[in-house]
Amino acid sequence: MSAFGELYDRYRQDVYRYALALVKIPELAEDVVHDVFVKIWEIRHRLEIKQTFRSYLFRVCHNRAIDINKEIAANRNLVDQLLYHYRASHDSEGKYSQEELQRYDELVEEALNSLTPQRRKVYDMCKKEKKSYEEVARELEISPNTVKAHVSQTLALLRQYIRQHVNLSIVIIFLQKFL
Repeated sequence: MSAFGELYDRYRQDVYRYALALVKIPELAEDVVHDVFVKIWEIRHRLEIKQTFRSYLFRVCHNRAIDINKEIAANRNLVDQLLYHYRASHDSEGKYSQEELQRYDELVEEALNSLTPQRRKVYDMCKKEKKSYEEVARELEISPNTVKAHVSQTLALLRQYIRQHVNLSIVIIFLQKFL
């Protein structure tokens, strides 16, 4: 128990800084740190480290942060928190103005404008009008699997297009907005 306490004291700040860089929200970074050390404690008897303990901690932290970012993308409240922290940190640095954030919306629209008319119509009906795949399939007289394929390919295009133009933290925000 005391050895674990010493490991926690030694690595907590480093893991926190890394987690914060990945999830951006201080409260979530703290959660990641706690999750990492709880996991280490829970598996301590079967733990097999093939690299340094520090590297292992950072890998566990990285994996947990990815999970958290997926949760953010699925949870509008967390997206709003991320946007708040992102804007607050960048506004204080003067890096991103409202016009630049508007540019991100324009990038999404540019990507959507590159779609075929049919794919754009399917995407708009599913994501903007909130219709089910079955409803869209009936209206357009295509199969639900075709609708699903159109939406999936459109989302892949959006992810790729946005990743080419913006950094990861803002990608999550805008993917959530359009998913």
